[in-house]
Amino acid sequence: MPDHETARRMLEAARRDLQAITNMRDVELFPDEIFGLHAQQAVEKALKAWLAHRDQELPRTHNLRLLLVMLTRSGEDVTGEWDFIDLTAFAVQFRYEAWNATDAHLDRQGLVEQVTTLLTKVTAIVEQGAS
Repeated sequence: MPDHETARRMLEAARRDLQAITNMRDVELFPDEIFGLHAQQAVEKALKAWLAHRDQELPRTHNLRLLLVMLTRSGEDVTGEWDFIDLTAFAVQFRYEAWNATDAHLDRQGLVEQVTTLLTKVTAIVEQGAS
């Protein structure tokens, strides 16, 4: 049976991280490591909400690839979510060391839009299952 309460709590936490990254778009004020951590956290919590909805045990991990594999194995289509796996490093490696990317800064606006889309999708899935 789906764990709707856990799914709702995880979505609410994901929304707070989305709100944070929405307000962290200024590269001069917020380093990429901080923005990336909150983007990763929003995605992680959304994926865990989705897993709770599928009545899956929530692993204690920041590994987005693992969460996506678990969703796939439970029968979910996560085709559009695989691009998020690169954010895993922001919850692990770049949480404790500076991100020295040679590329341009993170596409903050693009990530805000992608995370918003994911949260909208997972919210619809959870709400549909709760009715």
